Amino acid sequence: YIFLVMTMLGIGLKVTGGEVLQTLNDRSLILRSLLVNIILVPILGLIVTAIVPMPRDTKVGILLMVAAPGGLAAIQFTSKGKEGITFAASLLFILSVVAIFATPLMAELMLPIHTPVSLRYLRVIHVLLMYLFLPLLVGFAVQRLSGRVAHVLSRPVSLCGTLSFTAMIILTMAMRRQAVQAIGGSGMAAMLILILTSMVIGWVLGGPDRNNRRVLATGTSMRNAAICLLIAQKSFPDTGVDVVVIAFSAFMVPPNMLFTLYEIIKNKRSAKKTMNLGG
Repeated sequence: YIFLVMTMLGIGLKVTGGEVLQTLNDRSLILRSLLVNIILVPILGLIVTAIVPMPRDTKVGILLMVAAPGGLAAIQFTSKGKEGITFAASLLFILSVVAIFATPLMAELMLPIHTPVSLRYLRVIHVLLMYLFLPLLVGFAVQRLSGRVAHVLSRPVSLCGTLSFTAMIILTMAMRRQAVQAIGGSGMAAMLILILTSMVIGWVLGGPDRNNRRVLATGTSMRNAAICLLIAQKSFPDTGVDVVVIAFSAFMVPPNMLFTLYEIIKNKRSAKKTMNLGG
């Protein structure tokens, strides 16, 4: 929760509500984002789970994840730098809202078992409003009242978000490692294929702007583990589905971390090269 609040507050201190609305007006980009997250990734999940042999619980957990867009941790990787940050915030909100209604429906259609899929809607909406929407609005308000104050606060607030994300990863490392060990080789292979292929599809459909490509690649590959855990606990108790969801969430982080580091290094080299040419 600290990670979500600090990260969204930091975004609100850096960009304006008008900039976010302007991003939402790019209908082509938004439609491509929905296409890849709501249609293409679930289809990819069905194909991979049909080809790769795996236990039923592993298959159910993977299909739940591909049905759930809007991974909240994606914002940690997509909010780096001014470029692309407005699209990152817009994409997170759109996919988070869509996931509330689309995930149970998609899961019902995709899962190989006839188990009703339910979700604690009020709890999810509460998290969305309190820990994403409200901090962003507070950031917008501070920036509107005083751009100078917003500029001063943005760096320490963003740093708190990064530190809390790092702490979350460290504190859950043992649990994630156990989950990864429990799913077996076929499950791990299927997850890596899905994550990497989702990144490639998101990159391709991100359009001509490299920053939008980067945001969509990460936003597509980082699925909504929080919603999937809520569904797994309520609809599939006493199974290994929740373990599969945890393992999938562990696999999502390293590829996106490496991808983000690569993009940061590449941007710095490009900026340095431009400065040298200018000089």
